[in-house]
Amino acid sequence: MLVNVDQALYARFKREGYRIKKCAEHPVTTIPQIVQLAYLDVNRTIRGIGSEQSDSFRRTVVSFIENLLTSPPANQAAFDELHHQCCQRCLAYSSPSGARIHYGQAQKLLNMSLKYLYNEYAAYKGTLNQFGFPSNNVEHLFHLPIDSQIREFLVGNCRFSDPTHLPWSQWTYDHYISFQHQLRKRLNVEHSPLEIDYMLWNTKGASVGNAISIH
Repeated sequence: MLVNVDQALYARFKREGYRIKKCAEHPVTTIPQIVQLAYLDVNRTIRGIGSEQSDSFRRTVVSFIENLLTSPPANQAAFDELHHQCCQRCLAYSSPSGARIHYGQAQKLLNMSLKYLYNEYAAYKGTLNQFGFPSNNVEHLFHLPIDSQIREFLVGNCRFSDPTHLPWSQWTYDHYISFQHQLRKRLNVEHSPLEIDYMLWNTKGASVGNAISIH
């Protein structure tokens, strides 16, 4: 499990962060439910998306997670490649008669889904967890979900370079991966990218300075 994160945070995040009441109060028992939770974090940025597009977008991430649980990647490079392939498949569901799906939106759906997956695992490990989450610390490979709050904090307080003036939802792969690489270069070895998200949510950034070198 991720180190240096208060275990009580997982339960608190469910109560205060999940947008579906039944998911906040009880275990989330299916991967489609987890992806639906993440979809609620991104769908407001996707104008004109129809039900068929939306279903395909979500199914792509469901398949990614199912494969992750059955065949965990061996290292960061392998995870990164699978992550990129999944996002690229999401972009393929853009439609001239519907919505255009950007890389920034694809990463948000995928990364928040992985966060919710891990949140459920951490909250219910050994009791009600049904996901068969890998026991090889695969969560340390997960990326930091990028949104306006994360972006503004890291640029404004940690001197990250902003890759573009575009909103995060319209980021390209190059914008996105450059931000992830900045984080990896400056993240202290005892921390992982996903942990930064929990720190910002829980402490308003108070402990991020211990996790990220400022230079």
